[in-house]
Amino acid sequence: MNTLEKTKTLINDKNMEEDAAQLKKTIHEMDSKVILNEGGGNSITVETGSRSIPKQGDSLFTNRDRVCDAMADEELPLVSVMVLGYNKLEEHTKTCIECILKYTSEIDYELILIDSGSSDGTYEYFKTVRHPKKKMIHITKNIGAGYAMYQGYLHAKGKYIAFIPMDVYVTYNWLNNLLECLKSDEKIGMVNPVCDYTSSCQTVDLGYADFDDMQEKARAYNISDPKKWEERLRLITLGTVYKRSCLDVIGFTDYGFFHDFADDDITFRMRRAGYKTILCRDTFICHAGKVMDKGSEIAIMSLREGKKNFREKYYGIDAWDDVDNYEWHMMQYVDAGTLNGRETPEILGIDTACGTPILQVKNTLRSQGLFSSKLSAFSSEAKYWLDLKTICDGEVAVDRMEYIKEHFKPSQFDYIILGKPINQYKEPRHLIEDMLQLLKDGGHIVLKLKNTYDIVTFLEVTGHYIHNKEHDECYHISLEDINEYVTSKGGVIQGISAQLHKKNEEMYHIINKIAPSLLIPSSKNRMLVKYFHFHISKNSRENEK
Repeated sequence: MNTLEKTKTLINDKNMEEDAAQLKKTIHEMDSKVILNEGGGNSITVETGSRSIPKQGDSLFTNRDRVCDAMADEELPLVSVMVLGYNKLEEHTKTCIECILKYTSEIDYELILIDSGSSDGTYEYFKTVRHPKKKMIHITKNIGAGYAMYQGYLHAKGKYIAFIPMDVYVTYNWLNNLLECLKSDEKIGMVNPVCDYTSSCQTVDLGYADFDDMQEKARAYNISDPKKWEERLRLITLGTVYKRSCLDVIGFTDYGFFHDFADDDITFRMRRAGYKTILCRDTFICHAGKVMDKGSEIAIMSLREGKKNFREKYYGIDAWDDVDNYEWHMMQYVDAGTLNGRETPEILGIDTACGTPILQVKNTLRSQGLFSSKLSAFSSEAKYWLDLKTICDGEVAVDRMEYIKEHFKPSQFDYIILGKPINQYKEPRHLIEDMLQLLKDGGHIVLKLKNTYDIVTFLEVTGHYIHNKEHDECYHISLEDINEYVTSKGGVIQGISAQLHKKNEEMYHIINKIAPSLLIPSSKNRMLVKYFHFHISKNSRENEK
């Protein structure tokens, strides 16, 4: 009889009810951890007597959640809030933790404090932090943020996991709001607040004067509002909250992304596993650290290698060029009030790369109170098919442009968004005709025309070399030509707007030097236009009569 069995027998023989009860509880916990070496081999016994087999759900996501819950220990916290500290104790870390303790209320959470080899007393400070469910992880030497956060993930027990960098200050109601969104749909795998000093169109400037002013303005800003939840293809992960079952399915990290593009990678992996990634514009947190100074050479190398690795992994998809095409100028023509009360408008994206423009139409309609949209897509490039499938409920077709009508029904769509300039296609007249035939009466087409007489073309013709020139070949089509194409096929141009070139000091210096002798002011202004955006509607049958 081994020691454990002898102890059990002793307890049963003696009349020591209170002590025995406590000892039995301790032994019960030990049962799942004792390693027996008898017989020359190792054996691990896991006590599952109090557990139940998870019931079959009605969806893949329900099954994942139920199995994850069944594997978890009893009486676990709802959320694991993880903070990574590496030096900068006085500058950021103390304030970061104080904000979590002060502004995370009415939620059962464990606080996991990770010191990644600090030399400024960070770990000693962690020991003084008072929280009923605190864990500390001390890493003796900093070997990267990814390693430190992975150690935290291994010890996290919550149903949801929040990662907070040391230079992020959370605000009033931050976690309540994010969980409200995360729990609203079983397909949501991660949610991200907005903040200052970030990228990917996630920045919100509250215009605060100091820390107290920031917290006061954030309190007024942080009001849960489902109209402000935006589905995104990629997110910069600052203050992100994940569903644990989702992370277990997709894996915590891809070791290949040492620093840059790990954010892009996790959102891509999450979507390709069937989950949604949401930006919560109803929740603001402060990114006090702005940007971490890694040194220009290191930063440039990290970006270059990360971008290359991303393209390598995702078979030619570019995390910026193929995803950051938000087409903000087009969104001015998206208006739920023009849809005549349709509850689920159908939206078609044509050559929109991975699909950000049609997601933005969906998000814009949601912000106007229309919560349900059906997305479809057509692409002339097969590499985009999979990512388009992750966001589309309707058909996603890949084919030559002349066959687009074979994949969709006539008069099917309320909105059609053309991602590439219309004059990049060899048969623009036919494409406009096809789009109008796919459009419902009273529906909307939004497209753009590349200005072929712009400043870049002018400088090239006059012998001036311009860096970073776009090389997409476009044919010349005048504004009058577009109007003729549209009206001849039963369409109406409702609006035209101009998108200017981003200011380039090199270009503007040259044009200001040579233009006065060559150009009249009106031609100079037109040269500054990069794209003309057209809002086209289809005549209703009543109007045609």
